[in-house]
Amino acid sequence: MPGSYSTTRRHYLKGVTVAGVAGLTGLSTSASATQGGPVQMGSILPITGNLSAFGSGMQEAVNLAAQDVNDADGPLGRRINVSNTDSQTAPSQAIQQYNTLVNEQNIVGFVGGAASAVSTPLAQNVAQDRVMQVSNASTTPVLSEIGFNEDESVKYFGRTAPNDGQQGIVMGRILSADEFIGADTAAFLFRGDPYGEGLASKASEAFEGETVGMIPYDEQASDFTSTLDSLFENDPEAIGFVGFPGESRTILNQWNNGGYGGEWVLSEGLNDPGFLTELSDIVAGMFMASPDPEATTGAETFQEKFGSDSPTLFAPHAYDALFLMALAIEAAGEASGTAIARNIRSVSREGETVTVGEFQKAKDLLANGTDIDYQGASSPVDLNEKLEPLNQFAILQVQEDGSTEKLETIPRSEFEGQL
Repeated sequence: MPGSYSTTRRHYLKGVTVAGVAGLTGLSTSASATQGGPVQMGSILPITGNLSAFGSGMQEAVNLAAQDVNDADGPLGRRINVSNTDSQTAPSQAIQQYNTLVNEQNIVGFVGGAASAVSTPLAQNVAQDRVMQVSNASTTPVLSEIGFNEDESVKYFGRTAPNDGQQGIVMGRILSADEFIGADTAAFLFRGDPYGEGLASKASEAFEGETVGMIPYDEQASDFTSTLDSLFENDPEAIGFVGFPGESRTILNQWNNGGYGGEWVLSEGLNDPGFLTELSDIVAGMFMASPDPEATTGAETFQEKFGSDSPTLFAPHAYDALFLMALAIEAAGEASGTAIARNIRSVSREGETVTVGEFQKAKDLLANGTDIDYQGASSPVDLNEKLEPLNQFAILQVQEDGSTEKLETIPRSEFEGQL
């Protein structure tokens, strides 16, 4: 995305005179962070738009994490106040929401965005604003390299979702292996955004056969016939498809009605029970690569807290994103974006285990000088130096009723050194 979105009121304050700053210090993040009031945080999630099937569950998970933190009197004895906003699964809308959260709410951190195309332009601003961004669902490999300050000593972007380098490896394996598709040729159909481009590229690299087409599409289109014609121009045996439920209904219906053929591998963005059930007569038999993190006691606790409904895709990751930021504030002894950025990895990896709902336990351990290792709702969330986790993955196949069957589990150890 272009850099024209980077000017915020916080940037403007850096350019005013010393006298002007003295009169406005109560508005800056660093100043408000030293006060004793609530710690201002936010979420920028897809309540509407192409990922609306997932957004409400993600937001509910963020609010649940804030409630659990506040039930333990919050980090540093200060309550977390979360301002929830709707990205509409659109970069321009997300940027507007971000600027409002920064300039009017003085947030120190936020959860979001979900789509990589939404998170990427946001991540280009967070370091200069000194605001911590933790995405629960943005997976493009590009985000590993975005969010650093000028000397690259602090990274202000992290995520609890896995890097798509992992998913690309799994999609390539499904396409290549004889026990799944075993194709000699494949073409890739993908959203023309950072998520689609990044994942399709990684999957093509991992595919052992010949890639005979790399076809981006415009998710705003209503007719994908010409796109499908281009996709099958070189008669691929298999298709790697990276999409979201919104436009994919039309794409798959037009593929089915057009009699194009080919075996399909779907990305995790299509792992929505409602979507798969609705199109079960079309997608039955298709394969899917999906994160399948190791079970933790926190996952069970999260399910109980979330209620009778099954959490939507990446909702557990949203819980972990907010909870980790609160732990980082407690560990740092300071409520600021920089404090979160510098400490979020340390509370995720080595030490005494704490999990979902155990914020008071974490506070007690930190007060006694004991390191903590947060084991989350989504996974163990051991963040690496780029502030992202490795996850276990699963190879799934869609059944006739739209449910999925797990065919193989790929442990996270198999991905070490491959990204």
